[in-house]
Amino acid sequence: MSGLYLIPGLICLLMGAGFLLIFRYSNTKEKELGHRVKAKAWAKLTDTGSRIEDRYNNRTYTVYFGIYEYDTNDGQHISSASAFGYTSPDIIPGAKGNMVNILYNPDKPSEFVLTEEQEVSASILPTVRKAGITFIVIGVPLTVLAIAGILGLFDPILKSLLDKE
Repeated sequence: MSGLYLIPGLICLLMGAGFLLIFRYSNTKEKELGHRVKAKAWAKLTDTGSRIEDRYNNRTYTVYFGIYEYDTNDGQHISSASAFGYTSPDIIPGAKGNMVNILYNPDKPSEFVLTEEQEVSASILPTVRKAGITFIVIGVPLTVLAIAGILGLFDPILKSLLDKE
């Protein structure tokens, strides 16, 4: 009977491991980028672009991104596309004509990130990590219980309980 817990336990463990791998990869990329983009500037959204991406089950999605212009601290005028994609061009930061804060790489000024996007990433990553840990905390006892049941480790306990009646 307790062998029924094996599949849900293993699913939880796999999902937990998946979430933790996503967290680790994203956190590493975020830290790498954080070491490079240090200079601050104001940027203006001048255009939008789109690209088609294959994501899930061979379905394609259109991802929209902003093209921003800004001046670097050493006087260069840069026009560069954001690497961050959105589901609609209407929600791209700066779409309402507002200037946006960016951090750019002084060594490669066309590499930048919107500070708003960093804030979103910083708020999502801890949630991804917590989800991974939660799935693992649920999956370990379920899997251990299932394996113990399959191996018959509960049989002596059940037998002694049934003998008392």
